[in-house]
Amino acid sequence: MIELSEQERAALEQWLVKPVFHGKALSVTQLQGFFCAVISSPDSIPASRWMPDALGGEPAFASPEQAQEFMALLMRFYKSVSTALEEGEAPRLILKPQAIADQAPDYPAWCDGYILGWGLSTEEWLQPGNEVLKKLTFPILLLSGAFKEDAERGGREFMPDDEYEKLQQECMDVLPGAVAGIYNFWQARRKGTTVKREGPKVGRNEPCPCGSGKKFKQCCGAERTLH
Repeated sequence: MIELSEQERAALEQWLVKPVFHGKALSVTQLQGFFCAVISSPDSIPASRWMPDALGGEPAFASPEQAQEFMALLMRFYKSVSTALEEGEAPRLILKPQAIADQAPDYPAWCDGYILGWGLSTEEWLQPGNEVLKKLTFPILLLSGAFKEDAERGGREFMPDDEYEKLQQECMDVLPGAVAGIYNFWQARRKGTTVKREGPKVGRNEPCPCGSGKKFKQCCGAERTLH
């Protein structure tokens, strides 16, 4: 399997916070989740489509040489994620701490990156009745914080804290396998018939395509089970 070395990963992290991206590029943690979704998509998403979302627009590179250096590193990272999924391996998640104070792994950032990449697909991921994919995507949606945010916005408690913490831990444990499962799910159907969305891509804060009326990130996964 192709993997970035520690030095290459550190170099990529340093690149993504450079002024050339105007503070809009995804972090390495977000980018890994983003790439997992883009590569897993049932439809082919070329770099020309995903790169603006990954980098926050057009980078202001100082020279062609600088652009070439960064792009080579970025595409090597993309290839490493792609190769792992193609070989049937659950991804080794890159999880930076959410904050210096508590050092908790930043699962929300990783999952937000995945949801952003998911939204680039022109195919319906969670069409009505697709319980298999709903269960596979549930850990991503829960760990993004979407369900809790929705409950708090409505003045409700999502679930008791101890129950929520237990569910979060379950989702953390199964997340790599779920990501690999989503890739395999779509791989098995790429030669079959897919249902295309009539409108443009759905962003995580836009209405869910299933027709529930809720935001995409707050729907299609509300079934609170991992089994």
